[in-house]
Amino acid sequence: MTVPELAPRGLTGLPMPRDPALLTDPTRRTRLTRRTEGRFPFPVPNGWFIVATAAELAPGDLRPLHYFGRDLVLFRQADGTPRLVDAYCPHLGAHLAVGGRVDGDRIVCPFHGWAFDGESGRCVDVPYDESDFIPRRAALRAYPTVERNHLIWAWHHLEGGPPFYEVPEVPEFHDPGWSPIVVRDFEIATCCQEMAENNVDRAHFKYVHGTDAIPEEEFHVDGAYKRAVGNGGTFVREGFGLGLGVLRVQGYTTFVSSTTPIDTDNVHVRWIFTSPQGLGPAAAEEAAEAFCGGISQDIPIWENKVYRDKPVLRPMEKDISEHRRWSLQFYSLDSLDEEA
Repeated sequence: MTVPELAPRGLTGLPMPRDPALLTDPTRRTRLTRRTEGRFPFPVPNGWFIVATAAELAPGDLRPLHYFGRDLVLFRQADGTPRLVDAYCPHLGAHLAVGGRVDGDRIVCPFHGWAFDGESGRCVDVPYDESDFIPRRAALRAYPTVERNHLIWAWHHLEGGPPFYEVPEVPEFHDPGWSPIVVRDFEIATCCQEMAENNVDRAHFKYVHGTDAIPEEEFHVDGAYKRAVGNGGTFVREGFGLGLGVLRVQGYTTFVSSTTPIDTDNVHVRWIFTSPQGLGPAAAEEAAEAFCGGISQDIPIWENKVYRDKPVLRPMEKDISEHRRWSLQFYSLDSLDEEA
């Protein structure tokens, strides 16, 4: 029998080592926990999440996705509007991305030619049937989408509810005084709430990231919106729901962060950077590398920790408790009750 090592070689913390290659090469990651499912007591949260960059999808294109614990199909109508629907035809279950096609504002099933409206998901044509009646059950689940900031966003609500906050416009992404966007994306075995909690866990910056001191920040909360200001006002982080953030470091970079749930235990993270043109053509790339190096220190912690429902917190860690209370608004409470 092989005796396992007591600890992974080369992984000594306080602070954790920086290894940006962890983001794109999961084989480099340390995974000691044997729990790969059910690590968190939450369903997929309700909110706006990136499902693609705008450049990835031309009119008439469709692509399979797996987010929110569901198989999905993203497509762009002939007029350029992006749409997201569940993948399986309600007729006999064919996957619409396997041979399906876009026809104007419709997606057409490859199995029997049933056509579905992209916005509502309703079946609008059964080409071989003379009857005009189409039952209401002949529909795909369609997800509200917006294209903003060079990105395609989809609204997920576990119970099908409408959006209750908006995707913000980020003017720097369209300003000629700012560089073209730089995109970084990677997957992590964690959930949206855990990643967002990292922002208010101020003590970890010293012990995981090696900062000289524990940072002080001012917080403002208004419904689904949260803002943190630090470093004398030069650092501003805005949060919109659990999966969307906009961070600005004055004179250095602006970046959008989206944490899209793949399922309840895994997320697809996208960070989109821009920097002032005056800093040079490589500034946004350098900012991306710096922030990605920082998150590489968090990944071994996130992927091997458990969620403590009633953690033992110190008085100065009250922001963690407040964050958890704030986060409850993004879950369908009936689903939380079912999980309990």
